[in-house]
Amino acid sequence: MIELTFVLLLTMGSERVEYTPYQSLSQCLSVRRKIKRNTGPTHNFDQKWSCKELTVKIDEDTGSILQFIEE
Repeated sequence: MIELTFVLLLTMGSERVEYTPYQSLSQCLSVRRKIKRNTGPTHNFDQKWSCKELTVKIDEDTGSILQFIEE
């Protein structure tokens, strides 16, 4: 299933290391804030972790992202 959704991205350089889809921007930002509190002060946190609205292909059974359709 292809849909437009908010994705919490962890990037290192230009490579996506981890990504999780969320139904709303508020859910995505809430998880991002929790990660920031739990990891403590880190270098370039705001550049590594971001919430973006992206078009993705999602596995209907697991809800995980299979492919990014567009940047």
